[in-house]
Amino acid sequence: MAAGEWQPRPDGGGAAADEDAPKSAGNSAGGLKSVSRNAKDEAEAEAIARALEQTNWNRKQAAALLKISYKALLYKIRQYGIAQSKSHKLTAGA
Repeated sequence: MAAGEWQPRPDGGGAAADEDAPKSAGNSAGGLKSVSRNAKDEAEAEAIARALEQTNWNRKQAAALLKISYKALLYKIRQYGIAQSKSHKLTAGA
């Protein structure tokens, strides 16, 4: 049998991996669910940051652009730790 080839388990309970195959691939990173959640979170944070840049950090306009509520946008800004860059902060009298 080749390394990593699948064979039926002796107890009849499905397939078992060869000795050379990884025992728990992905468990150190949290598995597929964790990977997909991280990818979704990264994409969402990027879309929010882009909308905020496009609207010059007008959160009401950014929420409308993203088609989410203003409160949801505020929650997600805090959740993802999105901070306004120094070049976009308004100064007094501006």
